[in-house]
Amino acid sequence: MTDAQRRRPVRRVSALLASALLVFTVGMGPSSRGQAPASEPIAGLGERIYREGILPGGGAVRATVQGDIVVEGTQFNCATCHRRSGFGTSEGAAFVPPVTGPVLYREREPRGADLFRRLFQEVQPRRFRARVRDPRMRPAYTDKTLAAALGEGVDPTGRELDPLMPRYSLSEEDAGHLIAYLKSLSLAPAPGVTRSAIHFATVVSENTEPGKRRALLDVMHAYFRWKNADTGRLLRRPVPAAWYQVDLNETYREWVLHVWELKGPAETWPAQLDALYREQPVFAMLGGIGEGDWQPVHDFCERSEVPCLFPHTDLPVVSLEGAYTLYFTKGLTVEAEALARHLHGGAGAVDATRIVQVYRDKGGGLVLARSLGRELRASGSSDVRERVIRGAQKLTPDFWKSVLEGERPTAFVLWLGGEDLGTLDSAQTSAGTVRQIYLSYGLLKELPPRSLKSLRDKVYLTYPYALPQAETPHVYRIRAWLRSRGVKWLHERIQLDTYFVLALADHSLMRLAGNFSRDYFVETVEHETESAVNPGVFPRLSLGPGQRFASKGSYIVKLSDNAQGGLEPASGWIIP
Repeated sequence: MTDAQRRRPVRRVSALLASALLVFTVGMGPSSRGQAPASEPIAGLGERIYREGILPGGGAVRATVQGDIVVEGTQFNCATCHRRSGFGTSEGAAFVPPVTGPVLYREREPRGADLFRRLFQEVQPRRFRARVRDPRMRPAYTDKTLAAALGEGVDPTGRELDPLMPRYSLSEEDAGHLIAYLKSLSLAPAPGVTRSAIHFATVVSENTEPGKRRALLDVMHAYFRWKNADTGRLLRRPVPAAWYQVDLNETYREWVLHVWELKGPAETWPAQLDALYREQPVFAMLGGIGEGDWQPVHDFCERSEVPCLFPHTDLPVVSLEGAYTLYFTKGLTVEAEALARHLHGGAGAVDATRIVQVYRDKGGGLVLARSLGRELRASGSSDVRERVIRGAQKLTPDFWKSVLEGERPTAFVLWLGGEDLGTLDSAQTSAGTVRQIYLSYGLLKELPPRSLKSLRDKVYLTYPYALPQAETPHVYRIRAWLRSRGVKWLHERIQLDTYFVLALADHSLMRLAGNFSRDYFVETVEHETESAVNPGVFPRLSLGPGQRFASKGSYIVKLSDNAQGGLEPASGWIIP
């Protein structure tokens, strides 16, 4: 039996449990029945139950499924199925309804805009479609009927809930905390949204090259002008007869862009961001660009719970933590991880018997070297040597001769910029043992310098983008859109990526149908990323629940005078 076959029963049970968590259930133990809560319900305590499955006392939630199967653990938290936003989701035959306060505490009346995607844009089994179209009304919940329904497995009409739905064993007090939190979910639009406008920010650091700054902002301004003109046209139309279109009109707002310029050292950015946000709260941050570590901006977004979509940075925060910041890639980290996979198990493995990496002791080179070393050690490669360049040390021919003759590498990994590589070719007579020289395209920002003439046949690059010869029709469409709106070609990758971010945000906002929840927005972006128009900078962009990097791999490419863009693949798409 294969591993995949052994995992299938587990996946099937997980799917059943996921579909079971359609409504929260609370089992009231005998000792808690008839007793008044010790204190007023606290939504903050209910939030931890909902998001993490942890009770105020520190223990994990317990529940019963299928009538007599007792389960316990934080994996049974409510957000696993109903999502952090409380707006639920649908996947295949599993329909997880929303459990936000405004939904629970009103009669269940089908709202066309909320159901449009599930009914008309997803292929669903007949049973699912029948359930979504169920014409029977569900009375509004009260605190009492919600607690009774959750504890006894019946809805306000007395209909029994699915037996797979867990009945959570919570005290009356803990149930009160959870209900208080549910009532608070999506009670009002998020900050940055008014009846007529929705405010966005983009971050530009002071040290950004002027051309890159212009490439970002030209596309931003062009898209906002077009979007607001289109919104005005839609709002001037007569009220449509289609019932779902009436509901969709609640989404239309004027888009307002705020350019947040960050000045000075990065350690001053948090205070600047806090001040800018106090002056004008925004619903989300779109794009953005900066040199160096993105950590201060990332931390602000997580702390303030502001979605931050796809900034242009080579140094994103690579962490399993975080709910609000989405990146195109892991930046330089994914290049190093892909190279480690290539050297250990790919086409470069045979010759890579001794690996030597050279890098400077700060910036992108340090990030690359640490990532490569960590991945190679984890895969069992112990013969990895390093030469660290301190401070402003110049790399002379004697330096290269010393490294090459002293270490005798077979795989020579140079996490360096073009200026540092300028004298490498002079040491080619000492490079007899070298079979491959690996460079980072993300660090170089361009093809290697022509000075590497005699070593050119040995040069390979980590390349986290789509191959130059693999342009898709979408890129021509977007170029035409930009040209028609007076946006001049400048740093095309930045322009194409910025268009992608704006179009994806636009598409996702329409799916919110007026429910301006930041968590719901992030979840919708996760869902829509793969179906959005990919301008072709990356081979594929997709996100699943909780994923934070849309492009997940890198190529290893070789210099070639005969290939489009001067590069040809030396590997397939490597996903570490």
